[in-house]
Amino acid sequence: MFFTKKKQEKQTWNLAKGIGRIAIPDGAEVKKQLEMIGLTTDDLDVIHALQPFINEKLDMIVNQYYWSLEQEQSLVNIIHDHSSIDRLKSTMKQHLLEMFSGVIDEEFIEKRKRIAFIHVKIGLPTKWYMAAFQNLLLSIISILVEQLPNKDNCHSAIIAVTKILNFEQQLVLEAYELEVNRINIETEEEKRNIRESVANASLNLAAISQETDASFQHLCSQSNEIVSIANKGSELSTLAEERALKGKEQLHKQTVNLSNIQSSVNNISSDVQVLLDISKQTQEIVEIVTGIADQTNLLSLNAAIEAARAGEHGRGFSIVADEVRKLSEETKKSVTNVSSLTLNTNTQIEKLKQSLEMIKTAVNDENNTMQETEHYFQQILVTLDETKIQNQKIEQELQSFVNRTNELGSAFKEVAVSATDLTMISQDIH
Repeated sequence: MFFTKKKQEKQTWNLAKGIGRIAIPDGAEVKKQLEMIGLTTDDLDVIHALQPFINEKLDMIVNQYYWSLEQEQSLVNIIHDHSSIDRLKSTMKQHLLEMFSGVIDEEFIEKRKRIAFIHVKIGLPTKWYMAAFQNLLLSIISILVEQLPNKDNCHSAIIAVTKILNFEQQLVLEAYELEVNRINIETEEEKRNIRESVANASLNLAAISQETDASFQHLCSQSNEIVSIANKGSELSTLAEERALKGKEQLHKQTVNLSNIQSSVNNISSDVQVLLDISKQTQEIVEIVTGIADQTNLLSLNAAIEAARAGEHGRGFSIVADEVRKLSEETKKSVTNVSSLTLNTNTQIEKLKQSLEMIKTAVNDENNTMQETEHYFQQILVTLDETKIQNQKIEQELQSFVNRTNELGSAFKEVAVSATDLTMISQDIH
């Protein structure tokens, strides 16, 4: 036993020899590290003897440790993102008790490596780990100074604690460095893969951009042709509208002419009807004259008979009666010719009347047809006007489409330039 309780000491320090143990194979690099800092089994005996002091002040040590961490907001954020203060305090207590167990073996080393791995995982900077460990060392030293008034004992304890904490830091920082190197290697591999992917993607993007630009140029050309065709369509619609208007005007003139013809035919029909009435009256007069001629002939015959009876005295009257008879026969003959001519005239007038009726019907039908055709032309004009408006809208939409196509073409040129820049950047990164 190293020493027993003295008057000035507050607690008995029981130092048992042979408790401390280093279970590391010979030749291992860790063992060389222990030899370099001079950490021996005697130091581990002292470390084990200090465990009761640490256990007694464990809450104070841990609270002081995390109080210092809480002064840095970035550390607080890391803690809250991955765990909690209470949980970490519980883990820290167990860790300190294991640190002062007096045994360094493979399990001890593996636990420190796991701590380093966790530090890397949560993104804890090494400077804060070093600063926190410095505060931990100061807290432990202050306890030792308070609990061990004997200078020799306190000196031995501080040296042993300094060595074990230094070894702890070596293990953690080495594992931290190895983990960071491993992550850096993986990161570099990922960067290399990304660079290759970016280079390949940029080449593909450049090729696609060139092909797309060519397609857009072709599309722009076709769009311009379509706009030109749309313009011609508008011009043709305008020309068709003008011709339809002229056609409508011609139809209107023909309709007016047909109306005039119809009016003339109606007038002729009226005149023919008047002529037919006159002819009928003439026929009636002929019949009257024929009757008079027959009566005159009969009277002349009776006069001749009476003259013959009178003998020599009636001879002169007989001659007159004979002349009257001849005149009556000639009158009847002339009237008969007039009657024949009147009948022929009536026949021709009837035929003319029928022809005029046919013409009148044809003119009416043609007039109706013209009106229907004029109505159709009006509908054509309306349709052409709507087509013209629609063509103008199509022209505007096509022009807008061409403008957008040109904008997309410019954008794809920029993409091609960006792809080239991306290729250069990937090469620069490499």
